[in-house]
Amino acid sequence: MVNIELLKEQNKWWIAKEKIDEDVNIEKLNKVKYVWHPEVIDSFDTEKDIIYTLRGSRQVGKTTALKLLIKRLLTKNQKENICYLTCNNIDTHRELIEVLQIYLEWVNNAGRRYIFIDEITFVKNWTRAIKHLADIGLLQKCTIILTGSNSHDLKYEVERMPGRRGEDPVLDKILFPVTFREYMGFVEPDMVSRFTPLEKAADFSRRLLPQTVRERSSLTGFTADSAKNNYVFYKKELRKYLDNFLLTGGFIQAINSFVSDGRISIDVYHQYLSWVLGDLAKLGRKETFSRQIFEQVIGSMTANIGFDTIAKKTSIGSHLTVRDYLDVMESNFILKILYQIDINKKTGMLRKTKKIYFQDVFLFWVFFGYVFGLSDYFESSKSKLNDAILKSKLIEDLIMSHLMRMEDSVNWSNKVFFFRAANQNEVDFVVRLSNDELVPIEVKYKDGVSFKDFRNLEKINKSKGIVISKEDFLADGDKFIFPAEVFLLVFDKPF
Repeated sequence: MVNIELLKEQNKWWIAKEKIDEDVNIEKLNKVKYVWHPEVIDSFDTEKDIIYTLRGSRQVGKTTALKLLIKRLLTKNQKENICYLTCNNIDTHRELIEVLQIYLEWVNNAGRRYIFIDEITFVKNWTRAIKHLADIGLLQKCTIILTGSNSHDLKYEVERMPGRRGEDPVLDKILFPVTFREYMGFVEPDMVSRFTPLEKAADFSRRLLPQTVRERSSLTGFTADSAKNNYVFYKKELRKYLDNFLLTGGFIQAINSFVSDGRISIDVYHQYLSWVLGDLAKLGRKETFSRQIFEQVIGSMTANIGFDTIAKKTSIGSHLTVRDYLDVMESNFILKILYQIDINKKTGMLRKTKKIYFQDVFLFWVFFGYVFGLSDYFESSKSKLNDAILKSKLIEDLIMSHLMRMEDSVNWSNKVFFFRAANQNEVDFVVRLSNDELVPIEVKYKDGVSFKDFRNLEKINKSKGIVISKEDFLADGDKFIFPAEVFLLVFDKPF
């Protein structure tokens, strides 16, 4: 039987506002070096009757983000008007209705209510609870944020609540891991401030280059504080931090573990692995099949592969089963399926071979250690990073996860694709801008990158494109060669 006393255990600030600092998630922030304040926190309109969703990977920081927002709201609102509820122990929509009714009947004032429901996708038919409460008028003067780690389930369910969610340009938000620029903001804030981020990459040439620099050059026309000169000055440090980021990825727990101990604790790897395998098991997926798929993805990362090929190389047998598992893994923010683009239609082609990436490079190391049974995940990953071929693949994965932030949906590529010509030549990424223009991006993480490397890109766009290099930095009109670090710093909000 749920009562208000049980709810109070999750809402310590109901006793006194300063009790928010005793919340387990807030207390953890006092014990780590870097505290991440995701920008998504600032994107919620907390003065309207709106039902938002916040999606993101397990352990990416959704709960902590909610608690930081709650702490901010406590400075201007009555403490009992802010309610946090985790759904770990709620099984049915009827239980959810009961809990919320108890709270809404208990809070007895005219102020706006803020309701945060964490991991709501654990509750079967949860939309029936929200719709019921909305229809009987109990959600008036309520701002609600629902979180979940399964993108498909959360998005599919909220689509069944038309007309009940309020108005906002972006009702469904995604919390992605820390970007490289955000990471650099932690470790070297002065250095990162010297690389001005672009607001609109579609207009990148006019923003990055002075109007007088419009012809082929080594960017010598830049002023002393330009990206080129700053890169040359900080190149050694940037390379070191990029290597570190290739180990930690954007998961803040891994980043803090690394900065604290000089290595990532095995417990951090195992925690992420346990969450993922546990969630897949809850969804009825066999661990033996999941493990085989992860092994195939690791072996084929950055290369073309078909669902039928994975089926033949595993004991799974059916390409339909492979597709089902991959869809679930993508929905749970583990993998990303990239589709070939139809240049004429500017859309993805479902029946062609795909490329499959990890949505964050840290997840690559988690499953690399799991698949190959490693005893020391960190030392093994640190050693493998010396493999130039693997490092180049990880750079491509990192660029993909950066570009992925453009997508409207985690489960379908509608802005980022790859291109494969009839002669098998490929372009790693093709970005469809808001004006439908296609911009090709190629990763050439090696020495000696030049404008000759634009030959394949010109099949997509003859005048614009980006090649991401190891250290070469060149410009020719709207064609650019950027070191990986510079691209990730300057294009912090890609396109």
